[in-house]
Amino acid sequence: MTLPFIKIFFLLLLITHDLDLSLAKKCTFFTPKYEIHVINKLPINTPQLKVHCASKDDEIANKYVAINEDLHWSFCESISLSTLYFCNFWWGPKNASITVFDDVIFCIHHGLYENLLHYCKWEVRQDGFYLEMHNTTAGNNTYFMDHDGDWS
Repeated sequence: MTLPFIKIFFLLLLITHDLDLSLAKKCTFFTPKYEIHVINKLPINTPQLKVHCASKDDEIANKYVAINEDLHWSFCESISLSTLYFCNFWWGPKNASITVFDDVIFCIHHGLYENLLHYCKWEVRQDGFYLEMHNTTAGNNTYFMDHDGDWS
């Protein structure tokens, strides 16, 4: 009775050995790789944009992001589909905190269209935050930026 249990235990140990999923090392079929991009599209000659991005387990950035700079990182989604990344932004007197990833299908739970490319591209603009969407409805195959958040 204990011999099959031991075999199953070691088999599971072999299968899960590479499941240290903190920031994309080796992703698998069960833990696909995703990318997050946060691009500063604010006007030139305005205050610097400070960005702090993190998850429960990983500190990504706490820095000033230059105009047109792409702050990006990749990670393996957890088997439990519970990965969440957020970013805090400060731009002059304005600030905001947004979720940049919490859904493998839509990037964020309230997304409009499926994310077929496994990356979430955000743009920080003067009037708020935009998430790139891929519209395949009614024969369309277009990309567009959807306004998804405002400054406080």
